[in-house]
Amino acid sequence: MQSSLAAGTAVNAELDKSLDSKKAKAGDAVTARTTEAVKEDGKVVLPKGTKLAGRVTRASARSKGDSDSTLAVQFDRAELKSGQEVALQLNVQAMAAAPGVAPIGGDDLQGMGSGNAGAPGGGRAGAGPTVGGAASGAASTVPRTTESATGAANSTVNSTTNAASGAAGAAGATAQGTTQGAVGGFNSAGQLAANSHGVFGLTGLSLSAEGSNTTQGSVIASSGKSVRIDGGTRLLLVAQANTSASSQ
Repeated sequence: MQSSLAAGTAVNAELDKSLDSKKAKAGDAVTARTTEAVKEDGKVVLPKGTKLAGRVTRASARSKGDSDSTLAVQFDRAELKSGQEVALQLNVQAMAAAPGVAPIGGDDLQGMGSGNAGAPGGGRAGAGPTVGGAASGAASTVPRTTESATGAANSTVNSTTNAASGAAGAAGATAQGTTQGAVGGFNSAGQLAANSHGVFGLTGLSLSAEGSNTTQGSVIASSGKSVRIDGGTRLLLVAQANTSASSQ
């Protein structure tokens, strides 16, 4: 039974194999697997693990005079376990680092604004020796105050450590939603939220709206020599108009 997959329906998937615009060419196959079931009117239309197939529509490595390298892909069908192939048109709306790969790096944390999260963390390593040295000096000069000085030092260090850890965690959570100027983030299930746009945790890559709703698909650009996307990279694919899927 055929049922429409409404335009705008979000599909979370993971890329099967790595892609490199320096080696890829238009027409090369691209595959991904859904990481959660896609439902329509309460019915599963694309089960978790469904193979999504597509192709590279454009690939270029940066050469002299080019501002960047590009890779464009589009997914045009789903291959169900029953063997049935269903025509789809899915464009990439958001991308994120593969599960298990740190979604943010040192470069991503820099320039976030206040830098308050970095200050406690950066000062924490030096706080131990400084406070400890002060306590030790106090102990050798006034033995009777050793216990109180040491207790105060430990309290200070613990407070600083806890504050730094909390600040670092908050900074990480914030950065996940703002990496590469992206909008949105991850939901409680660890999937890219349906309103997410852009690139998360993949340094140097950007996702362009160019080609959306056309046969070109989604365009990924890099200021580097080529666009490289590793297998396992998370993709938020969004159905375009006039697509269909088979209810299970």
